[in-house]
Amino acid sequence: MEIKLRETAKKLFTPFKNALKSVGGFFSRTARGARDFMCRSRRFARFAYVTFPHWRRKAAEFIKNNRFVKFIARKKAKIIVPALVGASCLAVMLCASVIYTVNSDYYPEGNFDVNYGMRIFTYSTFDKSDIKRGSIRLSWDDGVVNLTGGETLLKIKADVSPINMSDTQVEWSVSDGEYAEIDGEGTITAKAPGRVRIFANLVNYGVTAEAKLLIRQPVTGIILPTSTMTLCKGGSAQYISARVFPENASDKSVTWSSKNPKVATVDQNGTVKPVDTGMTQITAATADGNFKANCFVTVVNPSVDVSGIKLQNAGDMRLTVGDSVNAVVTVSPSNARNKTLKWSSDDESVAVVSGTGRIRAVSEGIAYITVSSVNGVSESFPVEVSAAPEQERTDIAAPTGGVTYTPYPLTFPQAVSIQMAQNPPLKVWMRGGMINASEADASEYMDPNNYCDGVYKYQFMDLSVPCGVSEEQLNAYLADKGILSGHAPAFIEAANTYGLNEIYLVVHSCLETGNGTSALSRGQDVDGVTVFNVFGIGAYDNSALSSGAARAYRENWTSVDAAITGGAKYISESYVHSPTPQNTLYKMLWNPSSPTEHQYATDVGWAVKQAAAIGEMMAEMGIDAPAYDIPVYSGMIPPTITD
Repeated sequence: MEIKLRETAKKLFTPFKNALKSVGGFFSRTARGARDFMCRSRRFARFAYVTFPHWRRKAAEFIKNNRFVKFIARKKAKIIVPALVGASCLAVMLCASVIYTVNSDYYPEGNFDVNYGMRIFTYSTFDKSDIKRGSIRLSWDDGVVNLTGGETLLKIKADVSPINMSDTQVEWSVSDGEYAEIDGEGTITAKAPGRVRIFANLVNYGVTAEAKLLIRQPVTGIILPTSTMTLCKGGSAQYISARVFPENASDKSVTWSSKNPKVATVDQNGTVKPVDTGMTQITAATADGNFKANCFVTVVNPSVDVSGIKLQNAGDMRLTVGDSVNAVVTVSPSNARNKTLKWSSDDESVAVVSGTGRIRAVSEGIAYITVSSVNGVSESFPVEVSAAPEQERTDIAAPTGGVTYTPYPLTFPQAVSIQMAQNPPLKVWMRGGMINASEADASEYMDPNNYCDGVYKYQFMDLSVPCGVSEEQLNAYLADKGILSGHAPAFIEAANTYGLNEIYLVVHSCLETGNGTSALSRGQDVDGVTVFNVFGIGAYDNSALSSGAARAYRENWTSVDAAITGGAKYISESYVHSPTPQNTLYKMLWNPSSPTEHQYATDVGWAVKQAAAIGEMMAEMGIDAPAYDIPVYSGMIPPTITD
């Protein structure tokens, strides 16, 4: 009977027991899920695994040591007991694994590569003495740093888990002290380009973490050994070696290109091969930083002997006693092997001539001056000397075929020497910035024979002669030129009013304003008035924005059109149509009649840069310059330029 009762009771209580297990399992899973979800938060994980157990232990000690609280607890048992039960349930949900887990390093919120924000360790207690091992995680695993100013500092951090470890001392080290060093706080001093490994060792637990670091030395500039090169059509190629700075740069690779492959090509080793006569620009650009250096290559026909000599300023050969003049001659062909000339006078009592072709009138009469080449080609011309002037002379000879040759009394070396003595000094663009120009830099850009072909001949374009370009053509060119877009009518009107070449005005403005994007051209507020300056007039090197805006304010340039008109007026009166005309880009830059005085810029490449832009614009429009004015220093054989 007793056995049957036990079996009956067992059958009755089994469903109830199973139900309790199900409910218990449900709450257990719910608690684990809630814990896992909430522990994604670093703040909650710290509370659940560190702060809350500490509070609970303190509360138990307080109740145990306080009789009044114990009395209240007994009297209010009917209220407190349910509350304690509820608190216990909450504790189970929040701290289900306090006994079996310790807090570890926290992952950043939102990083779900793991299920929740801690690692689980199965310890029998939360006591620190149970921790047998730990882990260490670095703030980055694979880093890159650029050296700046010789050395660069960066920081790496180590997160140690569990956070309640009694000893979290970390020792730092690097694989190679030649490239980097690290102190006890994880501050790395990168010293030289290379690859190193960073080690963090958790001393008392034998745990090590490792990170890789690439130290780079960025490129700061590039130069070429020469900025000009002359090759013969059908001749051999020539190699250009590019020098990348600094010498220990991490990536010194260079990309080569030719602006006009129909003239000369260049391979990726820097070997330039001539194709056809003309001029092109070879550019070397660094892969790191895109720094650029240029070499201007001229391809000519194979060298030949001089076949002809022609006097260009015959109209200047009527002198008064005591006067002097430079004889300007051109030699053909332009690629003649030896252009050395010899000068002589058949009557030195009337006129004498120097070895550079400078003629001085001595007494009344006629003398014949002869100039001859090394291979025997010669030309003679008369010099008429009178006691009183028979006609007013001008500094500029009459145009010959659209080309005027203007002689100057200084020799070329004398002009260069004077330019090098000026203050502030001449500048040249090199290694990614403007530096003081050397005498070789000045000589290269000052010599009219170096930049006289292709687009560069436009540095000798007479800026007082308009091209007759249409408003539609100019507006098409200005379409993407920022603040200058749509202002073709203003440029054309200003050019016609002040006797200037309209294409020059546009190109000059684009160069000075960064194609209509500079702050000075887009308007500056001066005493509550917005003013514009589109030619950089009055914008001095050390205070370009403020001084340029002040000049625009004084001139009342309160609109873009007003700035165009005012700038054209200034250029016309101060340079192109001044008493001593500086009517070409070359003359505006170098002023050969009075070197170092009243020069427009200090950049030795200013005229060539503007000439290239003018040439490209004219090529797009299918037009050419109507007139050129070539400077001729004493004894110099000028370049031959034809329309």
